[in-house]
Amino acid sequence: MAFSIFIKKGDTFDYKSQHICKNCNSSFQGKFCFRCGEKVVDVADRSFAKMAESLLNAFTFLEGKFWRSFKLIITQPGQLSHNIRSGIQVPYMKLVGLFFVANFFYFLFPVFDTFNSSLYSQYYQQVHSPIVQSLVSEHIKANHLDAKEFTNQYNAHSGNLAKLLLVVLVFIFTLPLSIVNYSKKNFYFDHLQVSFEFHAFQMLLSSVIVPNLLKWIIRSVKNWFAADWSVLLSDHVYSYFSMVLFAYFWIRAQRVFYEHSWWVSILKGLFLGYIVFNTWDVYRMLLFFFTFYTM
Repeated sequence: MAFSIFIKKGDTFDYKSQHICKNCNSSFQGKFCFRCGEKVVDVADRSFAKMAESLLNAFTFLEGKFWRSFKLIITQPGQLSHNIRSGIQVPYMKLVGLFFVANFFYFLFPVFDTFNSSLYSQYYQQVHSPIVQSLVSEHIKANHLDAKEFTNQYNAHSGNLAKLLLVVLVFIFTLPLSIVNYSKKNFYFDHLQVSFEFHAFQMLLSSVIVPNLLKWIIRSVKNWFAADWSVLLSDHVYSYFSMVLFAYFWIRAQRVFYEHSWWVSILKGLFLGYIVFNTWDVYRMLLFFFTFYTM
């Protein structure tokens, strides 16, 4: 009896009645407006049981779509974009949605500040660092600011902006991707889909799973060996891991999505893997200027 509210009841909706759509004022029969798709809300839709059922269905529906999409981008890079372009969309998350889920996990479990570049990283470790040093030093001196307080404010503001500007990175990378794979049969939207898939792959696997797995390994073995295993999480080693993963993604994506031969896929895949790091430089520079001039 306690679970009787979840027992599915028979459909009592009158499908022969005429309805006026609340959204577009069209006249129609059935549950959904034929013109705009608006649903007729009846008493059953406003019950607690219906609300609980909708929440449960939404959770399991999203969960299944996420894991199905995640598995595909890891095991068969380019296949998800290919399926979506071919019209197979229902079983998977939309790539924009998958990208934002990956974005959420990246900022929830950060190991490297690849996309959320701290002021220290901007000041010392970037191609544009001389410009950063000049602007920041002059700003602190002219406004009589405390350097530590400014750094804390900058890092907090940069972290918030990075979550939004990551979308800009997807569009930045779409440009070289569309040039390398120029073809009349591929539209800009196709290249954009692949770019969203790659950046979801990069954040989930390269920036979340692999670094956190390495952290777990380091903690697990640090008492067994005297060696310093923390080198596995250095920027230098991480770059090598990333290059291998990027080459894997782009070679497979070139083969699966763009349907190139293996030799062409390898050449273009390695080139695109290299280009990724250059687009990151552009993104970090934009992130600095957006952060600095909006504080």
